[in-house]
Amino acid sequence: MAISRKELKAAARQQIKGNVATFFGLSVILALISMVSGILVFGPLVLMGPLALGSAMFILEVVRTKDGKFETGFKGFKQFGSAFVASLLMNIFILLWSLLLFVPALIADLRYSMTYFIIADNPGISGMAAIKKSKEMMKGHKWELFVLRLSFFWWLLLVSITFGLAAIYVVPYMHATTANYYEKLKSERAALPAPAAPEGN
Repeated sequence: MAISRKELKAAARQQIKGNVATFFGLSVILALISMVSGILVFGPLVLMGPLALGSAMFILEVVRTKDGKFETGFKGFKQFGSAFVASLLMNIFILLWSLLLFVPALIADLRYSMTYFIIADNPGISGMAAIKKSKEMMKGHKWELFVLRLSFFWWLLLVSITFGLAAIYVVPYMHATTANYYEKLKSERAALPAPAAPEGN
């Protein structure tokens, strides 16, 4: 069943009310941590996963409760191993697909797009298992997500025109919309009938 972009975006606009400043502050702190980690050769590579997971946890909290807590953005470090492995593998896979030109790499990015949300909802899951689950979840939905992202073209143009200032609102808006998309996909999968058990001989 097709997912309404209009509904996802309308919900996101309501959910981020009162959370934009927190998201902005969190983004600045996480960006600074990433920049400082650049002093070490592999610093950004090591921290990329936990920081991205923390952001995913925060935006899911916003979507589900409309009240994102600043400290939630740092909870990705509690699942450091799975977040690091997922980040490392996704970057390797996307890099390898990029050797076959832009489109395969874009498809790979869409395929892995739900990975951090999945880790956030499944603390015990491994990075590789989360990637596989994201691939399964995105079957038949990659084009849908691509169009959803494309629908923010004018908003991104506004960010460019305002020299990045509009990103204070646009970035959480986009992230919340994607989180809503994840929630819809998850609910759709939960509603599917369980596969029939194999008949005995």
